[in-house]
Amino acid sequence: MAKLNKVLIDTNVLIYMYENKKDIFDFAEIVIPDAKFYILDKVYQELEKVFKKKPIKLKNIQKYLQKLENVKKIQEIKVPEDLAEKNRTVDRLLIYYSKEYLVYTNDKELKKKINEKRRRVLVLREKGVYLN
Repeated sequence: MAKLNKVLIDTNVLIYMYENKKDIFDFAEIVIPDAKFYILDKVYQELEKVFKKKPIKLKNIQKYLQKLENVKKIQEIKVPEDLAEKNRTVDRLLIYYSKEYLVYTNDKELKKKINEKRRRVLVLREKGVYLN
């Protein structure tokens, strides 16, 4: 069962935060006051794919994430290679890690898949977040 204060952030939430200049941490901490935030190392590779044609934007979001790590706002999780091989996408890795972490996403399909496993998701919406 996922510990409700261990929050694993999906790529789309990071992009939302960066593009909309919203503090996704404050949003989450309203629902989970003692939240600790994590990001999979594979998310950086996913960001590179998403922003392949926008190198300046990619560089800026990477700098931003590095700042968050430096101030201990997020902690990176190194995914073991065998696990990454078995679960080839970030979404599949998030589903795997949802056993131990609360996944923070705004991806409806990912939310549905995690909920089907009877696990909870922290969902980002424009007016805040909710626990599902």
